Amino acid sequence: MIERLAHSFGALSRPLGSLAQSLGGLTHLLFPQVCVVCRKTLTAPEQQLCSACLTDFAPFPNPLAGGQAVIRSVNSHFGLGAIPSAAWSLYPYRSNGALHDALHAMKYEGLFPLGRLFGRWLGELVQSAGGPGEVEAIVPVPLHPLKRIERSYNQSEAIASGMAEVLDLPVVEDAIERSAYTGSQTGLGITERRKNMAGVFRPVTRNSRRISGRVVLVDDVLTTGATMVAAASALKEAGVDEVAFAVVAVTEEKE
Repeated sequence: MIERLAHSFGALSRPLGSLAQSLGGLTHLLFPQVCVVCRKTLTAPEQQLCSACLTDFAPFPNPLAGGQAVIRSVNSHFGLGAIPSAAWSLYPYRSNGALHDALHAMKYEGLFPLGRLFGRWLGELVQSAGGPGEVEAIVPVPLHPLKRIERSYNQSEAIASGMAEVLDLPVVEDAIERSAYTGSQTGLGITERRKNMAGVFRPVTRNSRRISGRVVLVDDVLTTGATMVAAASALKEAGVDEVAFAVVAVTEEKE
C-alpha cells in the first residue's frame, strides 16, 4: 500500500518537478543573473556560475583522469568485477568549497538548469576523451518517489538531459527503479553504504520496453561507488550487457 502511494505521489511530483525546472529555484527566478555559489553578478558568457568559482572547481588535468579516478574508487571498494566498462568524471570531489556548494544547490534547491549545464560539460568531456562508443542510452540513477517529492526533481535526470544534448543519445528514465527509501549516504562508511544499497534497485517489470547493449549510468557524485554499482547490477538484471559510469565529481582514492 505504501509503495503504491509512493508511486502515485511520484507521478504527481513529476509535474511539480517540471515546474521547479522551469523556475530553476526561486532565488534564480528573482535574480537569474547571479552565481549560484557566491551570488556575484554574472557577466556574458557566464552561466549559473562565475569564472572565479569555476576556477575553484579544479577539474581533472586531462579528459581521461576523472574516469581513472572512478575506476580506482570502484575497484578499491568492490573489486575488479564491479568496474564499469568505461568511466568519466569532471572534478575531484571535496567536502567544502565552491564545487561542493554548487552541487548542493543543484541537488537540494531545484536548480535544474545547473544540472543540465553540468551534464553538457560532462558530455563534452566524454567527446574529448574519445566519445562514448556504441551506446544505446543514458540512464540517470533513479530516486525513490518519496525522495523525488522532497527534492521536487531528480538531479541525475538533469545531468543526463544535458549529456544527451551533447552526445545525441536518448535518456531512459524507466529502465530501473528505486524500490526502497534510503537516507543520505553522507557520513557512512563502506560497510554501511553496501548495506544501505543492498537490493535498493530493480528492473521496471511493468515497462514493456527493454534496453540492451551498453548504457551510460549517470549520477552527480561517486564516493565509494555503492549507489552506482547497485544500479548497474539492476540494469544488467534488466538485460543490459555493459554499463559505463559518468559522474560530475568523484572522491579520489590514493594510488
